Amino acid sequence: MIKVGLETLSRLLFAREVSTQYKLRNYQQVAIDKCVDSIANGIKKIGVSLATGGGKTVIFTNLIDQLKSRTPKNEGDKFRTLILVHRRELALQTINTIKNFSHDINAQVEMGKYHCEVEQADVIVGSVQSLLNRLAKYNEKNIDLIIIDEAHHAVAKSYIKVVDTINSNGKIPVIGFSATFERNDNKALSVMFDEIVYHKGIVEMIKENWLCEGLFTSVNVDVNLDDVEVSSCNDFKLDSLSKVMNTEKINNIVVRTYLEERQKENLKSTLLFAVDVAHVKYLCEEFRKFGINAEYVTGTTKVAERDRIINDFKNFKIEVLINCGIFTEGTDIPNIDCVLLCRPTKSRSLLVQMIGRGLRLHHSKKHCHIIDFVGVENVGVVSVPTLMGIDNFNDELEAATISELNTLKLQIDKEKQEMVLKNAAVEDSLKAKYNDYLEEHNDFDLTLTSYPSFEDFCEAYKDSNGYLSLTEKEPISNTERENQYFMKSSYPWVKTANTAWAFSIHNNHHIRLYKETKEKDNVAKEIYIAKIYRELPFAMREESGIRFIPRELVKTNDFFKAAGIIEQTISEMQMRGNDDKGYTLNVNKFSPWRKLQATPKQKALLLKRLNKVNSLEKKESDRLEKKDIDNYVEHISKGEISNVLFASTIAPIYPLKRLLKVIKYRINRERIQAFQ
Repeated sequence: MIKVGLETLSRLLFAREVSTQYKLRNYQQVAIDKCVDSIANGIKKIGVSLATGGGKTVIFTNLIDQLKSRTPKNEGDKFRTLILVHRRELALQTINTIKNFSHDINAQVEMGKYHCEVEQADVIVGSVQSLLNRLAKYNEKNIDLIIIDEAHHAVAKSYIKVVDTINSNGKIPVIGFSATFERNDNKALSVMFDEIVYHKGIVEMIKENWLCEGLFTSVNVDVNLDDVEVSSCNDFKLDSLSKVMNTEKINNIVVRTYLEERQKENLKSTLLFAVDVAHVKYLCEEFRKFGINAEYVTGTTKVAERDRIINDFKNFKIEVLINCGIFTEGTDIPNIDCVLLCRPTKSRSLLVQMIGRGLRLHHSKKHCHIIDFVGVENVGVVSVPTLMGIDNFNDELEAATISELNTLKLQIDKEKQEMVLKNAAVEDSLKAKYNDYLEEHNDFDLTLTSYPSFEDFCEAYKDSNGYLSLTEKEPISNTERENQYFMKSSYPWVKTANTAWAFSIHNNHHIRLYKETKEKDNVAKEIYIAKIYRELPFAMREESGIRFIPRELVKTNDFFKAAGIIEQTISEMQMRGNDDKGYTLNVNKFSPWRKLQATPKQKALLLKRLNKVNSLEKKESDRLEKKDIDNYVEHISKGEISNVLFASTIAPIYPLKRLLKVIKYRINRERIQAFQ
């Protein structure tokens, strides 16, 4: 057996001289049976997902024993297990648990300056970093089982190299254990594991009383995390997050919240998760200012000092223990009765790890109070309601239990289901309304709006929560204002570009309206410019090469002001009376003549233009069949064709391309309805 000089490790390794009897919990035996059955069925790379405090080490210690009894060995040969860990604390806990079950097991450590004698060992607990430099000692002949603790790390290159080198033939079973079988950097755990054979989460463990009850409180510290940088792992960059969270105001709120809860609940052992070392030290000083016995541990804290602090904390000599990323894994401190989350995260797995630190059962507590300090409006931040399946929860929690959160989830789900049913009924009504809309407007009219399809049409009837309403909502964006105005206007507007509109007045004189977007001080501003264009006489056009003389009517950021000036201009022109040829200005899209059938000459010209633009489509699937274009033109009215020809005179491609898409949409819609 290996002799080690480190006092703490030596004590953990050899303190137990008598086997401790331990009756497995029912779910622990189920997890073991699942693993044994999977391996027997040839599935060699498996995972077990179990909440913190569920006894992962107990499970795989017993699993080793059960697999050992099922694996045939020659006399004198050992069944040998390699347990991979990535932290010293995990190695110590694993060794201690193994020795609790039997002093007959030869358990050794491969970590740092401690080297194991492979052939003598039954169980080897090795740190991945040490094993990378000692892989020559290990192969498929002297290892029968590989267990990976905190297995959500298993797709790291270091783990893959260790496992692939030892298990080069793929015959050694590899079993991973983790409370959070997911990664935030999108690396697929399927690289290491084929199947998760057993899962038991925090909520289920609390309900079955294997973990203590959690009380969940959220404290809005009025922070905005929108500008905090995000790393490649899809979580906040700590230096950027620290600038937002490590402030005098927020730290004061944290301490005062703790003092209030300590008085109400007689808190004895509080674990605080901070952002970085600077945040840890600042908070520790704040707690001490209020006479609170607080200590901290960071990555640079010496091992002996860390052990002393943890031991004092376990013995209730320290009230508040502050850390940053140290106690998220491999920490067994069951007396924790409060967890302060001062480190917002986008990582579901990290939040589960932090919460799990306080949920172990202990005689000194009835529950653990989890207090989350974060701004309620921060999208993407994972919170306790998120873990319960309650998304976008913006209210504050006050000592809510898992049962109460579950009731809240059921209530929200019920309300959502009711809204879904209501939405379906409203959608049916809107379909009828959309059919009327299509009947009332010709195809070219539809090119004026941003909703030439039913889905786009529904956008105008959604409330602030995204649910449908039979009442058209008040337009809140300029685009919505434009859509409503152009469709309801009595003028024959056409769309000549994505942000440009026009309508003909008389003798090719016309009005144009443009929208320009200009950025000032990183803020985009929309400007509307209205102009009247007068066509020069033919002789002057020939001589000058200029067809139109424009005059600006208005330039404003108010859409309705621009529309009002245009209407005023038209009204003044109408009041001036007839022109010199006796023509009365009549700019109205509802004029009787517009309903008449288009002339053959007009139809021929439009056919020519539409077929030309249709032929420009690169994909054949995007092109309309000639018969469909012919059919559209055959039934077109004089008003619609006048609008199309006028628009294509100003912009030869854009309006015709949009028109072809609308025609295609209507044809496809009619074909679908015919099959229903």
